[in-house]
Amino acid sequence: MKTTAAKVEAPAAGQVQLSGELTFASVLQVRTPLLNQLEAAGDACTLDLAGVTRVDSSALSLWLVCQRHASQRKQQLKLSGISADFRAIAVLVGLGDQLD
Repeated sequence: MKTTAAKVEAPAAGQVQLSGELTFASVLQVRTPLLNQLEAAGDACTLDLAGVTRVDSSALSLWLVCQRHASQRKQQLKLSGISADFRAIAVLVGLGDQLD
């Protein structure tokens, strides 16, 4: 199986997109660039996961890091493009309500 490296992009003001695989192997590589893009987004940001092709529990951990970072900065952070796998992991560990 070919893996697709995770990538962080900011296509518009207040929007950050993640694409590729968000797994244990890639999350640490995108954490700092992602947090930097979230900071640059201003008071409100939407994190779009529609381009994410594969997730594991590390993706949920990354989302929690983003939430904590946004909360410390008093930034509104929304999540969009959530895959069924991402939602299933969140529900499995009792964090399904963190996605809404």
